[in-house]
Amino acid sequence: MTETNGRLVEGVVANLPMFKQASRAHLADVTRSARAVHAPRGAVICRRNDPMPGLYAVAFGLVKLALGEEPGEEKVLRLVGPGETFGEAVAFLERPCPVNAIALTDTLLVMIPSGPLFALIERDARFARSLIASLSQRMQALVADVEAAALRTGLQRVAAYLESLTEAGPSLGRADVRLPATKTVIAARLGVTKETFSRLLRELTEMGLVQVTRREITLIDRARLAAVARGTAHQHAVQGMTGGRTAD
Repeated sequence: MTETNGRLVEGVVANLPMFKQASRAHLADVTRSARAVHAPRGAVICRRNDPMPGLYAVAFGLVKLALGEEPGEEKVLRLVGPGETFGEAVAFLERPCPVNAIALTDTLLVMIPSGPLFALIERDARFARSLIASLSQRMQALVADVEAAALRTGLQRVAAYLESLTEAGPSLGRADVRLPATKTVIAARLGVTKETFSRLLRELTEMGLVQVTRREITLIDRARLAAVARGTAHQHAVQGMTGGRTAD
């Protein structure tokens, strides 16, 4: 590993939430065994049923985790961006990768082998707690995805996804966001076809909630968009007309 790559790896690992509480000495032990991996756009980082040497952290770029490969049949489970990780459960269970991991853009990853992670769990209780918290958050996100697929309409899922692209803060005013991947990939992430995704964006446009220019989207009314995502758009509209009083 070059000195430049060594500094990059150390910086990426140190900023991962699961390592925030780790001591400098323990962090150094992990980064010594980690390595930078360049994945050009379209590169397969790991194919389903292949072994994984450890967990991956994204330094820059974007990775999709997906099931299926045929057009129209692919299900994108997650998009992994800078500062995020994937492969934790696989690394710790030492089982084959359950999904296809593919670089959507020119991507730089940091691969952290399983061995040093097991050793750190045994030596550092704070790291173990941080790791458990990270995996728990991932599980909560998975449950939320299953709930959305089972109980929310396509329009609700699209509205919720657009709202999730904004910075944290009050749902007021306008906001400009950019789809992190193509509409085909985002549609697969939301469990709809590309045609349906485009139609739902047009529907939100006709409702006066968004303006769409290719992958650039302006959220015109975030409060109403959030109401659509929750399935309370009608109630929200009625309250607006009645000064906040719910209609009988």
